[in-house]
Amino acid sequence: MPSPNNNTNITPPRVPLIDERTGLISREWYRFFLNLFVLTGSGSNVASLTDLQLGPPVVTTETFNALLPDVVDNEATVSGLQSQIAELATNVQALASAPMPTPQVLQLVYGAFYSTANQPDGSSTTAYPIVYDTTAYSKNVTLENRTAVFTASIGPASTTMTVTAIASGPIYPGMVITGTGVTAGTYIVSQLTGTDGSTGTYQVSASQTVASTTITGTCKSKLKAEIAGVYNVQFSVQFVNTSANIHDTDIWMRKNGTNVADTNSQFSVPNRHGSVDGHLIGALNLFVELAADEYIELMWATTNASTTIEYIAAQTGPVRPAAPSAIVTVDLVSKPTLQGISA
Repeated sequence: MPSPNNNTNITPPRVPLIDERTGLISREWYRFFLNLFVLTGSGSNVASLTDLQLGPPVVTTETFNALLPDVVDNEATVSGLQSQIAELATNVQALASAPMPTPQVLQLVYGAFYSTANQPDGSSTTAYPIVYDTTAYSKNVTLENRTAVFTASIGPASTTMTVTAIASGPIYPGMVITGTGVTAGTYIVSQLTGTDGSTGTYQVSASQTVASTTITGTCKSKLKAEIAGVYNVQFSVQFVNTSANIHDTDIWMRKNGTNVADTNSQFSVPNRHGSVDGHLIGALNLFVELAADEYIELMWATTNASTTIEYIAAQTGPVRPAAPSAIVTVDLVSKPTLQGISA
């Protein structure tokens, strides 16, 4: 805040301008001249002492006309700023009312599954899907059923099932069947006659008599990817051979129900020695590219029905855990996937 004016009166004539003691201007006259200096703006005021004595300067028409363009320009600038402020306020309001976006997050993709039961078998000329009954871990990889619904009868007192109509399918060897009068745990061993997976006759695992009824067949063999990418599929199976001879078995991959080229592996399972069955772990890993919701299956076949894939229960002496008949893990190995931003 500026200091108030020092209204010092004019110095009396009796006061000399020069102080005789110092040879400098006297204090009284210095204060007078300083007051005039301050009143005229301390060297920065455009108004003269006369202007201060007479009042505010008069603005002539010429002066007003000269200043008018600056006033108009200032008004235009103010108007432009007001428009920009209004637009900014509108944008802020729109952002405040917009839904919050979903942030990008890394999608984990993996699955681990195994079976605590023997794998379906019984024919040396039939390919069986490897099935699983336990999910150990699952994130964007799921284990799903193959399902078929059909009209059929079994027997009388035999293992022959006659399928007369298909509601949905196809029918797969290895499917566990359920329906009115069907013995629990019965599964399809092989197809004997007719169109593959459709009407015709089939061999089932248990002899029985079932009148014509609606039957449902299921096998939990499909490993489905929920996110597209390249996957590493690793598996191990517990082969058992009860024969006195070595027998070969094959394992390969199907994708969406079709064999994948160059994925087969053949294993020679040791023969029974003394009173001990031959055992072999068949293990491998395969890479496969899958689109979202595509699935794979592992298939197997043997040259002799005495070679199977079996679950081995927990044992003692020493105590050791059970051996699943089949274990499979599925992991995404291509570039990590981010969930996109969505409103």
